Amino acid sequence: MQTKPTRLLTVSQAAARLGIHADTLRAWADKGLVPVIRTPTGYRRFNPDEIERVREEMGLEGKAAA
Repeated sequence: MQTKPTRLLTVSQAAARLGIHADTLRAWADKGLVPVIRTPTGYRRFNPDEIERVREEMGLEGKAAA
């Protein structure tokens, strides 16, 4: 059985879920504080499950809107 591929989030989408500025998320990703996936063209993408984990670590409650 094949699993459905996870739809990755853009910087803006992931930052909105965390309630932070996109530049802050870029800096955190560059420092290795948030796992990031680079596309072949160099764009940053984020796994929604990892963003949720970061939300929980930050003490934010509930799931963010998609």
